[in-house]
Amino acid sequence: MPLTVALCSAASNCNRSRSLVFYVVHSGIQSHVQGRVESSLAKVGFPDARIKWIVAPFDLIDDLKLTKPYLSALTYAKLLLPHLIPDDVSKVLYLDSDLVVRDDLANLWDTDLGDKALFAVRDRIAWVSAPRGLANYRELGIPQDAKYFNAGLLLVNLAKWRETKISERIFSYLRTYDAIIKMEDQEGLNAVLFDDWGELPFRWNWQIPWRLYRSGERRMEWIPDESTKSIIHFTTAEKPWLPACDVEEKQYFFWYLDRTEWAGWRVSFFKEIYARFWRIIEDARTTAGAFRKEFLLRARSLGGRSRGL
Repeated sequence: MPLTVALCSAASNCNRSRSLVFYVVHSGIQSHVQGRVESSLAKVGFPDARIKWIVAPFDLIDDLKLTKPYLSALTYAKLLLPHLIPDDVSKVLYLDSDLVVRDDLANLWDTDLGDKALFAVRDRIAWVSAPRGLANYRELGIPQDAKYFNAGLLLVNLAKWRETKISERIFSYLRTYDAIIKMEDQEGLNAVLFDDWGELPFRWNWQIPWRLYRSGERRMEWIPDESTKSIIHFTTAEKPWLPACDVEEKQYFFWYLDRTEWAGWRVSFFKEIYARFWRIIEDARTTAGAFRKEFLLRARSLGGRSRGL
């Protein structure tokens, strides 16, 4: 369902003079579901849009580290694009399936790649030296102020990837530094290509902020241009198709969803209530933990002063 929204929103906004071929790399989407996706795309009325289904070769990626329980090895499949897409295709636009396109992708496609391996949008964590960046950036000789990009949208120079064996280099990095990997394929991409990528405007991968930042409890060091949202990327755990999603931008997801074979679908009332109940419990635990930590710090500080006196 999210995949369908990503495809249909892309086709809905793309210049009709272009040709659209979607290569969907998947892990066993059944034929009847593929049919619903294709029927949804047909409803858009794009004159030349088609889908080519590619089953991910898990034997090449299933040994790679996963740090989050909701991920599968499929997250690494994007690194195999030079091998999965025909050799006569020299350029590809990779999109995650948890996003909504609101602008003409032809404008993005026409970006001059030059000699860069890829073009991408800077991640909200901003730098390789950030806590969620590259723990070993010094060891790799990467400057601490090197920008860190998000891997959810990549305009890839397939010709260069094939010529310089970029996929193989990234896989080698991921296996060598398995013990410290925190962000899967994104980490490997940033480590190997830190000086071989071009920056796209933030609007082409407008990443949903984490809840604490949306509420103002925390402030980001790097504030991107928030004015335009050409592609909305639901990067946090709050997805429109999951219960207890509070992000305002989910309205765009449902606007396109209601023009597909899943029209009218919504999270059930009981799942919504259940999820929100547990969110309140988790928030209370987090607040209590933060209060306890602050209390202990103050107690230690007072104890130190007493000993000093």
